[in-house]
Amino acid sequence: MLWKEGRTIEKLSWHQKFLLKRELKITCRSFQQLGYSSVNETELMNYLVSYRWKKKAPSSIKACREDILHIEPNEFFDYQQLIAQTSNLTIKDWHDLTDLF
Repeated sequence: MLWKEGRTIEKLSWHQKFLLKRELKITCRSFQQLGYSSVNETELMNYLVSYRWKKKAPSSIKACREDILHIEPNEFFDYQQLIAQTSNLTIKDWHDLTDLF
C-alpha cells in the first residue's frame, strides 16, 4: 500500500489520501484546539510521507490511520523546525511571521 518492493513510496495516491482524510482532519482540529491554528492537512501529510513514514511506512491503511491519530504536536513542530533550518530561505523571504509570536 505505502510501500513498493520493500521500500516506501514518496507520494500517496488520491485514493489513499481520501482514506486518510478523516484522521488528518481530526488531528488538525486537535492541534487547532491546542492553539496551533496554522497547521493544515497538507502540511501533516507532507510530514508523514517525507519524514515519519519515509523509512518504515505502516503496513496498512488501518495502521496509517492509527499513526495519524497519535501524532504529537512536538513531533510535528520538530519536523517543521528541521525544515526551516535546512531551507535556503532568508528572513526576508518569510511573509507571515505572526505564527511565531
